[in-house]
This record gives sequence, C-alpha cells and structure tokens, in this order.
Amino acid sequence: MRYYFPMLSGFYNRLRPLSETFLRVISGLALMVHGWPKITDPLGNVEMVGMIGFAPAAFWSVALAVTEFFGGLLLLLGLFTRLAALGTFIILAVAAYFHWVLLGQGWSGAEFPLLWAAVNLFFIARGGGRYSLDGIRGREI
Repeated sequence: MRYYFPMLSGFYNRLRPLSETFLRVISGLALMVHGWPKITDPLGNVEMVGMIGFAPAAFWSVALAVTEFFGGLLLLLGLFTRLAALGTFIILAVAAYFHWVLLGQGWSGAEFPLLWAAVNLFFIARGGGRYSLDGIRGREI
C-alpha cells in the first residue's frame, strides 16, 4: 500500500492489530449483552423464530440463544473466531430479514443487524488477529 503521507505508515501498521482487536472485543461483548436475556430464557423466542418459519421453533430458539451469547464470548476471546463469526453472521442476516421484510421496518429496522453482520463478515475473512487466543495458539479454523 502506498500512502499519501508515508511518514504515517508505521503508525498505521501499529494501529491495525489494535483496532481489529478493539472491534472484535466490542462486537463480542455487544453480542453477549444482547444474547444474555436469550440465554437466561432460551425458549423465550419460540414465537418469533416460529413466525420467521423455523421449525421446530423450540430448537431454533435455543440455538439462537446459544449462538448469540456463546458466539459473542468466543469472538470476545478470539477463540475459534471464524466459526463464531459465521454463526453470529447467520443470526444477524436473519435478523435483518426479519426486521426489513417481515416487520416491514426497512432500513431503519435492519440497520443494526446489517452493521453487525458486516463486522462479523470481517472476522470470517480475517480471523481473530494477533491479539486473540487463536493468534496466541497460532491456529485458526
């Protein structure tokens, strides 16, 4: 990469792994916070997942709770990052569809899940980065 201001290249190179780590930790934490009510009541979303068309709805409600909360934890830690990001990406893509199409909220309803889906797509492509448990272990999926 050629920079317009080459004297900043060292700064950018040092900032890159820190910014990726910050993004991963914050997105994992956000998923955990958002998933906490679901994990404490894993059958609380049976009606919603049934309305989307997932059957059996009880199974998918539990799968949603586990994936959102523990996927967020794995992202926060940077452990099995690509797998966790894939699971949460799927949930967020379904959430975007739910809000945009089924609830008819359009962009305003789907903006949050689309933004977080994009963040998770980044980690599917890039992995956990240098400052992750995957990076420390030297192994990624």
